[in-house]
Amino acid sequence: MDKNLNQAQLVSVVMAVYNGETYLREAIDSILNQTFTNFECIIINDGSTDKSLSIIKSYSDNRIILINNEGNKGLIYSLNKGIDTAKGEYIARMDADDICLPNRFEEQLKTFQAQPNTIVVSSDYYLLNNTKLSLIKTNYTNYALKAILLFTPCFCHPTVMIKNLFKEKNIFYNQEFIHAEDYKLWTDLAVCGNFYNVPIPLLKYRSHPTQISTLNKNRQLQISSTIRKNYLNNLEFNLSAQQFKTLNFIGNNEFINQKSILVEIENCLSELINQNSNHKKIDTAQFNKVIFKFWLDSCGYSNLGLMAFKLFFKSSLASYDNLSLTQKSKFLVKCLIRKFKH
Repeated sequence: MDKNLNQAQLVSVVMAVYNGETYLREAIDSILNQTFTNFECIIINDGSTDKSLSIIKSYSDNRIILINNEGNKGLIYSLNKGIDTAKGEYIARMDADDICLPNRFEEQLKTFQAQPNTIVVSSDYYLLNNTKLSLIKTNYTNYALKAILLFTPCFCHPTVMIKNLFKEKNIFYNQEFIHAEDYKLWTDLAVCGNFYNVPIPLLKYRSHPTQISTLNKNRQLQISSTIRKNYLNNLEFNLSAQQFKTLNFIGNNEFINQKSILVEIENCLSELINQNSNHKKIDTAQFNKVIFKFWLDSCGYSNLGLMAFKLFFKSSLASYDNLSLTQKSKFLVKCLIRKFKH
């Protein structure tokens, strides 16, 4: 434990559970075994019909606060109820199927202490698929994270710790944006302070086919489109109908199989750079690096082979960041592999 860390700060962990018996004990144990110990663990049992409730009740730790919903009210209702109950200066999100690494709270609190203007702190994480672990890194600054929001959520939801300004700012999870409520929350909080990502893994994020995000994919994509439109308006950006359609295409991570689609993507990304240059809403250098990333990803996520490789470097968008010789080689191999795979 860092001796300079303020031990008096209270963290409120908010975790909703609905029929989560399979992984629940592992999730709770990972919270209780944190190196930073001054927290309350608010668990909302959302009408579970399995053994979830008995698992929660089996713990005698007085830091656990159990809330029982009358029936299944849904994730958004449950999270807002947890936030309304929370007494902590910070809210740590956690899901009932994920695993906190022991130093998660300590590392995130150190960031808040060092950066008073920061209101959301996430982290790198491990993607856990059965027994396979893959490290997911997010090497982006405050401005870059906010630029990413034009396309997709900038945080992995259960990695975040948030300064508890929900009641002060009247910002909560919004029921109208069900299945993309976290994306909506980040766009709402973007105007309230800085974002930060701790560049070390602090969570194991479990991936499995019964997740809500997997089961409600189509509805999630529709709502994400509305969030993008609102965020564009907040930034005072104005895209054409075709450019906005393309923005959704990029954000939805659609596979590219036509040169004309890549041309549309280049047009859309170039217009975003122009808009940000005019309105100066997000730091130009960081914004342009994010645009570079989405241009690189778009060209790599196609079956156009050498054509995509050449289009990437032909575009002025390729000048906004640099690729090492190794990165160029990997990009070329990716283009060629996708050409022959699809």
